[in-house]
Amino acid sequence: MSAYRLYLLISGVGSFASRTAFTLNLIYQATVVGLSPLQLVLVGTLMEAVCFVAQVPTGVIADRYSRRLSVIAGYLLMGVGLLVWGLFPTYGAILAANVIWAIGAVCADGAEEAWAADEIEPERVTRAFVRGGQFSQAGALFGIVAAVGLTAIEPALPIVVGAVITLALGVTLALLMTENHWSPAEAPSGGQVAAGVRAVRSSTVLAAILGGTVFAGMSSEGFDRLSQPFLIPFLGGHPIELVFGGLAMVAALGSIVVTGLAGRWIDVLRPHRAGQALAVVQALTAAGMIGLGFAGQWWTAVALYLGVRLLRDSAGPVLNVWLVSATAPESRATVFSIVSQADALGQVAGGPPAGFVAQRRAVGAGISVAGLFVVPAVALFTLATARRPAEVSLPVAG
Repeated sequence: MSAYRLYLLISGVGSFASRTAFTLNLIYQATVVGLSPLQLVLVGTLMEAVCFVAQVPTGVIADRYSRRLSVIAGYLLMGVGLLVWGLFPTYGAILAANVIWAIGAVCADGAEEAWAADEIEPERVTRAFVRGGQFSQAGALFGIVAAVGLTAIEPALPIVVGAVITLALGVTLALLMTENHWSPAEAPSGGQVAAGVRAVRSSTVLAAILGGTVFAGMSSEGFDRLSQPFLIPFLGGHPIELVFGGLAMVAALGSIVVTGLAGRWIDVLRPHRAGQALAVVQALTAAGMIGLGFAGQWWTAVALYLGVRLLRDSAGPVLNVWLVSATAPESRATVFSIVSQADALGQVAGGPPAGFVAQRRAVGAGISVAGLFVVPAVALFTLATARRPAEVSLPVAG
């Protein structure tokens, strides 16, 4: 199987498994396990703290030893974490499962994109990331349907099924994934980290992306952990799993369309376009989150919730194209990991304040606070796009 097709397979199946496990996970934690709003946020904060600590070391391992092995190990660990999560529905077990899952996630994160950028033909890289984003969103759509159906049988079943599929994907990659165009970084591990840091410090674009990612990450935990509990009082007697499953399906469909439209305009050879698109997406995201926190009517809340979900799902592929255009092949996985670490740092820093406000004031207030965190990200992404395109490196190597 070609690297292009395998990347699409990873994107689609990985997203299907993840969305099957996580679509109704917060409802499960809040209603079955009985976690409070603050505990819900702390679960996510622990996950992001582990991601923050492990991101750069795993990126260095991918650049120095093998991106293929890093991706395979990542999916196997994520599968084990989800299995623990689904089989042992207690607060302590969920915390432990988060640690295992997070280590797996950071093994795959960055290494997956760096592997694709190296193994796929340079002229197909942009298309691969855009199509991969669409496959991911399509997989998410089917995963939502599966989650709703499985939850009707047993609340923990979607998590267990997602675990099994994730483990199967890891085994499949061990059999099919090759690594023909990559050579290990020559610098020692410490030097590899230093090279990644130098790449960020020497590039205004990468520095702005890094700073913007911190602030965008600060908003993530508040929205991810509080938006569904915020909407529950609006439901009345309607089935929770059907309502949130339907909303997630609409958001996934919308994201496929938006990502496709963005893919016609952005390109690794014109990185400023990706930056402009990302700045607009984040500006609309900030407005949507802040508005959602003040929504008092069902349809207003639903429209804003869907808009934010759609925009956030569409931002990932755009950011990937921008980062590939701004990084050199030999340090790409490390830089991807540094950016992911910035996202994790933001989530660790931003989650507790949003959870505290939600606990002491109102859940909607916590979401609005999370939306305010996005505003500096808009400014930084806009600053990055103001740089002349000639100043951005274009080392998409095969």
